[in-house]
Amino acid sequence: MRTPPREPALLSSVPEFLEKWPWYRALTPELRALTLDTAIERTADPGEYIALAGQPSAHWYGLIRGILQMYVVGADGSETTLYCQREGEWGGEGSLLKREMRRYDLRALTQAHLCMVPAATFETLRQSSIEFNHFLCDIMNARMGEFVGMLAASRLRGPEMQVARALLMLADDSSSDAQEFSIPQHELALISGLSRQRVNMALSAFRRLGLVRGEAHKGPLVVDVPRLRRYVVAED
Repeated sequence: MRTPPREPALLSSVPEFLEKWPWYRALTPELRALTLDTAIERTADPGEYIALAGQPSAHWYGLIRGILQMYVVGADGSETTLYCQREGEWGGEGSLLKREMRRYDLRALTQAHLCMVPAATFETLRQSSIEFNHFLCDIMNARMGEFVGMLAASRLRGPEMQVARALLMLADDSSSDAQEFSIPQHELALISGLSRQRVNMALSAFRRLGLVRGEAHKGPLVVDVPRLRRYVVAED
């Protein structure tokens, strides 16, 4: 769930970013001050790690700008991306709620600008605010729906559906226009759970259908997100 709509030109600082959220505006003055005073602002370059698997869960991550990826490496060195956190989303609440060591790395897929709320502040908000808990339920339910969709695509559908869902995972839900993705081809393969060759085949099929333009390995990939979303709905 990504509400309110993203406004990249306006969301330039942590105070502005927090003020956009109904749960934050519903807090008492004391809790608002606590959240703002303890929140950490951070920027990250593409490929930079924000948090590492096996370490304590220390923050709740609000993404002011950019894309983050939940990333894992198997014992055999194989890699995959579990989920992409998009601009205007929050993430990391699952590990905080379970109070466990992180099970995946969190790194920047693109240039990223973050609002990081410390674990202690997160827990205070959870214990104190009904609106905050409702928001947590909403975003976890939405993310679970995306995970289920990706799982179903990997088991019941062809590679085209896996690539389509990966592209939609990166897309801005609030936009009704075509969108550009400057994502390296190998990263799109990790997000899709496929080889680069299978991703190429799927993109070729999408180009024939008019769903995408351009080449992922030669520059930005232009995706007609509304048409791609209708394609996914029709195939499902």
